[in-house]
Amino acid sequence: MNTESLARHRQNLHDAFFEDRDQELLDFLEFETISKEEEERSALQSKAGISDPQVLEVLERVGITSASINAFMLLPLVRLAWADSKIQEGEFESLLKAANDEGITYGTPAYRLLSRWLEERPSDKVIEAWQMYARALARELDDASLLAFQQATLGRARRLAETSGGILGLGEKISENERLVLMDLANALTKTES
Repeated sequence: MNTESLARHRQNLHDAFFEDRDQELLDFLEFETISKEEEERSALQSKAGISDPQVLEVLERVGITSASINAFMLLPLVRLAWADSKIQEGEFESLLKAANDEGITYGTPAYRLLSRWLEERPSDKVIEAWQMYARALARELDDASLLAFQQATLGRARRLAETSGGILGLGEKISENERLVLMDLANALTKTES
């Protein structure tokens, strides 16, 4: 065997080895990517309260993530808390507890954001940005996906309003101002023409 032939065979062996190694790395990276996508979808499913895979796929396609869904779902809760111009006695703790029950747990960024918004009313600019985002999302989602998303978002807000409402568990659970906020939230999540 001549030196040139040996060098060529060595190079072929080297290339084959690294091609296999590269393929292994590529397979591993693909597996990691799929695993992360599945984890993200599971987190989004849990936080949005939606289990329909088609709805989750649509939400992902329009850019909703498990991180962004928290902020999206929190603002309706905050608007309800401020519906009567001030947060009622015990409402702060009640809302934080109810949020915790909904998976917004102490120490998480979502919980800290909610706490801050309950201490200081969000600006009109923040509320307007949420409404614009909600309207854009409503236009992008198909009817079934939008309905599932509306039910999850408004259901969570309604449950929190009921949890904090009433006096000693008696009387109407949702105030008139809270009803108006719920209607406004529902309108923002309604499909309209551009």
